[in-house]
Amino acid sequence: MEGIDAAIRRRDWFMRRQDLLRLGYTDAEIRAALARHTVFRVRQGWFSVADAPRSAVHAVRVGGRLTGVAALESYGLRVPRRSLLDIAVPAEASRLRSPVDRSVPLGDAEIVGVRIHWIDRARREHTSSWRVSLDDALLLVVSTESRDVAVACASAVMRFKGWSRRRIEAVFARAPQRTHAWCALVSDRDEAHGETIVRLGYMDAGIWCSSQPVVSDGRRLDLRVGPNTYVEVDGAQHDPDWTGENISSWSQDLRTAAAVTIAGGRVLHFGYEMITHHWEMCLAATREAVAVDVELEARRLRDPALPRAVAALRRGWEEGVVRPLPTTKEM
Repeated sequence: MEGIDAAIRRRDWFMRRQDLLRLGYTDAEIRAALARHTVFRVRQGWFSVADAPRSAVHAVRVGGRLTGVAALESYGLRVPRRSLLDIAVPAEASRLRSPVDRSVPLGDAEIVGVRIHWIDRARREHTSSWRVSLDDALLLVVSTESRDVAVACASAVMRFKGWSRRRIEAVFARAPQRTHAWCALVSDRDEAHGETIVRLGYMDAGIWCSSQPVVSDGRRLDLRVGPNTYVEVDGAQHDPDWTGENISSWSQDLRTAAAVTIAGGRVLHFGYEMITHHWEMCLAATREAVAVDVELEARRLRDPALPRAVAALRRGWEEGVVRPLPTTKEM
């Protein structure tokens, strides 16, 4: 018979004592596994292993299951991080415990970083011992989070889990009335939640944009906001010192920006810290870049010789003629 720890891993990270006994393990074998630290007691009657997801351990220790953003993240989605861990418990649940200490009753949940929702199904209806379904997790996000977080999470589910528009609509139909209009904002073209937040921010500000345009080197960028102006929303993987599982996109980003510039365009780069804490600066930079782009494009269309005039001025500048390049207004 395989070890108790292997049995627990194969059965979704958590098992009850009665289930272990039903498989043929004895109480003596359970105590021996506890003594060897190959398993540990999550709460009374529940056992897990050291490499179980931390958020899952916290949810089971409390007496419920992961839901909301944390549950979506557990399904492999990159979603906005939240300060509180959402845990669903049945309406009749009792003896809830602290997520960090099974011997301590749950007091003020928010102080220990969890948010309790008394909405879960009866245990006999569970398909997982530690997390709700994707549908139920997304429903809680749509019902309790801001518009931007809700749309970003729904867009991630649609793009990376292959959900149909109809399935997304079914979740929003179960959510509060105030959220129904958000469903039209969900897009399977958004590759990250930062991109969704910027797209919605531009919409609120009256700035036109399109998602995933193909540029001169054949690569896609996040957004196009003008005739020749593009926006990249940089996450951690864009950093040259990125140490995550995927390869850093820093070098490719630089080559793409160079290719766009050679073709007469511009790429604006905004990091996640900028879009969350300095959004007005992002808007100002976007508006100025688009204004210059649109004006220059209009002048090019009216006077095809203009690019050659600009090139002549640039050569003079490079040859030492002390004359700055004209602004678009001077042209």
